[in-house]
Amino acid sequence: MRDQRSTQAYGIPDLLKLEMLGPSRVVWDGHAITIGPHRARALLAVLAFTPGEVVSTDFLIDELLADGNSRNPKNALQASMRRLRTILDDNGIPGGRLVRTSVGGYLLALPRPAVDAHRFEELAARGSALARDDPRAAIPLLEQALRLWRGPALADIAAGRRCGSQVARLEGLRLGALEDLYEARLAFRTDRSTVAELEQLAIEHPERERISELLMIALYRSGRQGEALATFQRVRTWLNRELGLEPGSAMRALQKAILVQDPTLDGRPVET
Repeated sequence: MRDQRSTQAYGIPDLLKLEMLGPSRVVWDGHAITIGPHRARALLAVLAFTPGEVVSTDFLIDELLADGNSRNPKNALQASMRRLRTILDDNGIPGGRLVRTSVGGYLLALPRPAVDAHRFEELAARGSALARDDPRAAIPLLEQALRLWRGPALADIAAGRRCGSQVARLEGLRLGALEDLYEARLAFRTDRSTVAELEQLAIEHPERERISELLMIALYRSGRQGEALATFQRVRTWLNRELGLEPGSAMRALQKAILVQDPTLDGRPVET
């Protein structure tokens, strides 16, 4: 069950936030604080994946010290923890209360909403659930979720497998939220800026068939049927060359609908 307690319940003021969607930083009363050195930043990030839960010492050592360069990994981890708490204390943040020692490990004493990655996930999930049935309500939630991103997640951290998998997972969720947002927007309009933005996304992410499907719909509704069909062929060529695959059933069905100018593709009137 999600932890709905405020930071005050942990003895930490509500003005404290942790940001991971971009270069990692602590935001304290509106002021951004960069945590260094690198291992201290990585330590804080790993704890922030599961705030309010104890992360074992063994897990942290495996994640942060897996290179084997440290002769005494436990002492190295404790040194990184002391450094992290000292940096926090020096900036007026109670490091010992924020990052707590527990039996067998350490705990980040923050509720999930105080970490931007968890706020993003909650907003994106709410928006995605509404994207098709109530797109007007979905749009502001998805826009709010995506505004939390300041750059690639954990852009200044190169830790172990857990950080790597979390970065990949968050990026997948970001792209999914973008897809949901454009689908919701297409329920109301297909303007030049929407087409241009989808074209750029399709170039950057040829593996995301849904982005190209949305682009095909946007092009078709803009009176650019030939370009919509050319998008299908471009994706098909890329999938064959790079992955040895054919487009999925949804994209193939969309291509056929465009070829016969299926009226269900028209949607709302196009705004140009």
